[in-house]
Amino acid sequence: MTKPKMSFVHRLAWYCLLLMVFLIPWGEGLYDGAAKVMAMPTIALSLVMVVLEGTHRRFFAFNFFALLLGVWYLVGVWWAPDLEWAKEIVKTYVMLILMSFMFTYLINSEYKFRWIYQAYVLGALAATGIIFNNYLNGITGPYYNRYTVENIETDNMAILLSFGIPLAVWLYTQYQQWWLKLLNVMAIPIIFYGIFLTGTRTGLVTGMLGMMYLAFTQRKASFNLKMIYVGGAIGAAIAVISLAPPESVERIFSIGKALQSGDLNHREVLWAKSLSVWLDNPILGNGTGSLGYVLNPLHEDFKWAHNAYVQILAENGLIGLLIYLAMIGSLLYYITKCGIENQIFLFTLWVTIAISQMTLHSQNLKEVWFIWSLIGIHGYHYSHKFAKARRGH
Repeated sequence: MTKPKMSFVHRLAWYCLLLMVFLIPWGEGLYDGAAKVMAMPTIALSLVMVVLEGTHRRFFAFNFFALLLGVWYLVGVWWAPDLEWAKEIVKTYVMLILMSFMFTYLINSEYKFRWIYQAYVLGALAATGIIFNNYLNGITGPYYNRYTVENIETDNMAILLSFGIPLAVWLYTQYQQWWLKLLNVMAIPIIFYGIFLTGTRTGLVTGMLGMMYLAFTQRKASFNLKMIYVGGAIGAAIAVISLAPPESVERIFSIGKALQSGDLNHREVLWAKSLSVWLDNPILGNGTGSLGYVLNPLHEDFKWAHNAYVQILAENGLIGLLIYLAMIGSLLYYITKCGIENQIFLFTLWVTIAISQMTLHSQNLKEVWFIWSLIGIHGYHYSHKFAKARRGH
């Protein structure tokens, strides 16, 4: 695979981006905001590149709707009851939009896809190592005796690790060198073990999506090889469950009981009350960052709804939710235009976020926007490559 030619500024921006992506899954434990700190010079260098080398033409609907969402959040400040908090939310979205531009600007070739995905997988392995070390030393997170990286919320940590599994699987299918294939296939059970240590039920579901993608990629393997895979999967599952703390295993496997009883750690109450305050202003919402304020009279001391869609609906109304759904829905267009291998890979990442956001308020996380951007630019690149190959035939 040919390495693209890069100017000095381009190369410097690229190396900063690689370091930033490597830090995303674990850098907060090193320094609170480490990845964000790395994002600043990367964005600045990207803007310098725009001036020196010109912009690119790989913008697509995702970029447009992301910008539109940011504008709507800004408009929502006008009737927000908590002006200072609303300003903080808007600042976050400005940063996320700039990051999405940076990702789609710098990650523009198959060579770069591999390096970026590998940086994230290595970061996920580093995060798992930190979590395992915390487990050995009895350093738990703030909730339910679960384990995470410092400064990263436990549920979010599980989702960040979940992203690493399909990325590792894709790299495993792409590399020819045996040691790189081995590195990435071994990363899969290790990262899955990290998810178990977080004790996150949503993480189990999203982690299993990555495992299903792995099974899909091996659908054409010989019968003997499939038997080896099944044996390895059973062995890995037994090892993961045996080595994980009993509390985490018990909590993860309580997902069925929790769904049956309707006990989702108070989430169902938050959702009901958030929807009730949404009805006060269904079209425009109650204002950017308003949820904590409007829930307070209902005796709820939460700023977050633990559901991205409910959160957006309550704060920014039906208009805000439709823009958000259009943004993430636009990615499906390019996914469907790819070949089947890339379709399943990208759809796995897409569904991982879509499902996780049913129980998490991750719509303003840089990690999630990183994956959204990757889905867009990867889908754009490979859909055009697939279309060109079909025309060639």
